[in-house]
Amino acid sequence: MSEQDVEDADDTLFAHPPRVVRRWVCGCGMDYPCTDVLFARLVKATAEADK
Repeated sequence: MSEQDVEDADDTLFAHPPRVVRRWVCGCGMDYPCTDVLFARLVKATAEADK
């Protein structure tokens, strides 16, 4: 490895720090809202609009 490779690695590590990401996860394990939830919401919204 060259000295430049080490400097580039330092720059990359500085530019890409770890971060905490919080996200909602559905009961089925997919990101929330999953496709099933989106479809159920669509059905409910359509039923409410028809009233």
